[in-house]
Amino acid sequence: MILETHGDVCRLGYMRLIACLAEEDTPKSFDFLASNLYDFIRNIGPPQLPIKPIGIITRPVNARNYVSVAAEMNILDRKTQTLGDIGRIYVRLNSATKFLHESKQITHEELLTLNPVEKMLFFTTLISADFPFLLNTIIWALEREEFTRMEAMNYMMEELYPSALKSIVTKVDAKKRSMVEKEIAEAEKFKMKRLSLENKSEWIKSSQYAKYRHIAPPRLEWLVDLGILKRSGRGKYSAEESFVKCKELFEGYLKVSLKRIEEEVIKDLAPLMVPGLTKASRLDVASMLIEAYGRFTSKGNAVNLNMLERLCVFLLLERKLFSTPSMVHDVFNNLAIRFPDKMFVQRGKTGSVEVAMMNISPTDI
Repeated sequence: MILETHGDVCRLGYMRLIACLAEEDTPKSFDFLASNLYDFIRNIGPPQLPIKPIGIITRPVNARNYVSVAAEMNILDRKTQTLGDIGRIYVRLNSATKFLHESKQITHEELLTLNPVEKMLFFTTLISADFPFLLNTIIWALEREEFTRMEAMNYMMEELYPSALKSIVTKVDAKKRSMVEKEIAEAEKFKMKRLSLENKSEWIKSSQYAKYRHIAPPRLEWLVDLGILKRSGRGKYSAEESFVKCKELFEGYLKVSLKRIEEEVIKDLAPLMVPGLTKASRLDVASMLIEAYGRFTSKGNAVNLNMLERLCVFLLLERKLFSTPSMVHDVFNNLAIRFPDKMFVQRGKTGSVEVAMMNISPTDI
């Protein structure tokens, strides 16, 4: 679950730029990265839209908050201050090219708008990183279909938030555990405290309302960016009909282990979120594995197999070809059997499987 959120971090499009501004192997302090992000935004100017979107970066503090949440999403690695796993995948997608190499100036509108494959990547990222809070929020929103921001804030903070904290309290390290336990005790009193305030004006001025705003609205806006929700008026949201029909799928993800949730989400929802897909053949997957390996090994380092398979899935999606991590894994194993002298895997320092050599070409397969 994402424990650090900020009320101004509402636009997922900025997260792509953060990944492209960061370095894979050379640490950049988060303050320096935030300064680069703010300068980039200031140079392109404000978005030219009829209605100004919520969460636009207008001050250095906004940029710093975005960088902090990017670390919570594993776009950045807080410990090393380099790219995290999601950032490493994103910068190797064709979608990142316009931020890495584009010569013409990018508009603010382009910066804010995710393409279908980017939506799929961020959706799987957030479902896992913010489990089970965001997933339960989606289920509630799909059940309601239409609701106000205030209704969502109250339900999310008074029902879903304490429950989500309880589900992770035994899974966080000792340093965070006491903080989460304290937060649970406070969150269980949220509803009582809100109802004890005499009027709406008093409530909006309260520190508790400020806390609600920091945690709930960003998640609602992430779902807007992902296409699951849409704004239906001032302070009002409605669920997209195509996702309402999938409510039972989302409920099923609550029973899936975190290790498998990305697999299930891609299997079920990629055809919905990325229009025009056809199923990738084993030859398509094998060829893309070779390309993905090449994108990871420009410096000759061993490649984490899980990362290789995930990159392969999203590169295929960019070409309108559908596969899942397990399908890709099956093809990889088949290649390893066919080409034992050209492929070599090893156990990494953390116990993960790494591909140390994959010396095959598309003509070999």
